[in-house]
Amino acid sequence: MYSGIAIGAVLAGKYRVDRVLGQGGMGIVVQAMHLQLYQPVAMKFLLPEVLGNQQVVQRFLREAQAAVRLRSEHVARVIDVGTLETGAPYMVLEYLDGADLSNFPRSQLTIGAVVDLMLQACEALAEAHSLGIVHRDIKPANFFVTRRADGALLLKVLDFGISKTSAMSTQLTATQAVMGTPAYMSPEQMRSSRDVDHRSDIWSLGIVLYELVQGAPPFGGDTFSSMVLKVVNEPLPKLTVRLPGDLQDVIYRCLEKDPARRFQNVAELAQALSKYAQSDAQAAITVQRTKGIAGPPTSPGLEPSAYPSSVPSTLSGAARARTATSSHGRRWPALTVMGLLIVGIVVAITAASRGGKTEDPPVGARPEAPKVPVPDPAAKPTPTPTSPSPTSPPVAPSPAPASPPAVVAPANPAPAPPATAMAPPAPPVQAPPVKKPKKPAKPQAQPAKPENPPSKPAPADDGILDKRN
Repeated sequence: MYSGIAIGAVLAGKYRVDRVLGQGGMGIVVQAMHLQLYQPVAMKFLLPEVLGNQQVVQRFLREAQAAVRLRSEHVARVIDVGTLETGAPYMVLEYLDGADLSNFPRSQLTIGAVVDLMLQACEALAEAHSLGIVHRDIKPANFFVTRRADGALLLKVLDFGISKTSAMSTQLTATQAVMGTPAYMSPEQMRSSRDVDHRSDIWSLGIVLYELVQGAPPFGGDTFSSMVLKVVNEPLPKLTVRLPGDLQDVIYRCLEKDPARRFQNVAELAQALSKYAQSDAQAAITVQRTKGIAGPPTSPGLEPSAYPSSVPSTLSGAARARTATSSHGRRWPALTVMGLLIVGIVVAITAASRGGKTEDPPVGARPEAPKVPVPDPAAKPTPTPTSPSPTSPPVAPSPAPASPPAVVAPANPAPAPPATAMAPPAPPVQAPPVKKPKKPAKPQAQPAKPENPPSKPAPADDGILDKRN
């Protein structure tokens, strides 16, 4: 056992070591119990033989600093860091019950389950890439699979120890020309780990996908130099298993030797994988979160037009298959067209309303014209010469008012509807002249009433007759 660390030992006054979980080339991981919280945790230490290497110690601390910045549920959470009495640094992480993908039973990994796990990895890496962190050591051993409370598989990304950040010092990265696991390293990472970007992680994800469906990674070699030659120069071996749809093409695109021909961010990869997930609804949620975190591609030296288009998805919840840059580029022309249509409609309505107002005055003026000129000389002289024949005046005025509408109707130039609309007011104009000749007829009937008064004295005659009787 590591000197100073024994089973049952209490470290930092609160962590009791229970058992060893694993050991690597530079460190060891144990399960411990937080004595105040009664919570199981995982503690990670560096081996004594590497404590003298300051670059290794800095990478160990950088792992904690990188992981603590990530808030995704798909990244192992860092709880505490510190230094033991011996001067050895330690890191406390959440305890995970499960196994990494390299030891996970392959019988439980269907195509849908593999895609679900890769979507979760994409979400975790999207947050890391958005913060300028490139993992650089993506492999099945760093994908830990545990279970949620409902039994669903939950993936956690481990070991950001050799991750690259934008603030990393040149002295530290200069010694990391071949840092990583050769079988999962991209061609550019094999040339120089210092110059890689997030698309190197996409290559590594493609290798993991290839291995999970094929059973072995595409490239192998006994030495690092032979591995480099195969990865850089040899074509990608074809998959021999039958995969649904274009899933095979998705894997091949991840493994393009030219980074510009790969998916330009993990959001594009997640979009392409989503249609092969076990749950369409859950995949759509994961894709939307990944897109929201990753945003548009930000690869240096590439224009937006150089980005390959993403593979469209069949999910209704993930209908936006375009990247953020293309969607914004096409949105402005649509808004401009809609604005022009609205302006055109407003102008048409305004013109129509103004046209209606110009037609209204003539319609309203006609009723007023007969009222003002009721005693007009034009209407009365016509009945007076023809007064001897009472039947002719009604006939004479009727054509006279009918002619003014015919003159007014042409005043409204083109529209035929206004002419039909002005036809109804003609009868009211004709009615007043017809009634006017009747009024003089009534005074002619009134002289007959004075003849009745002489009839009233008749009773007096009757009385006289009575007296005679």
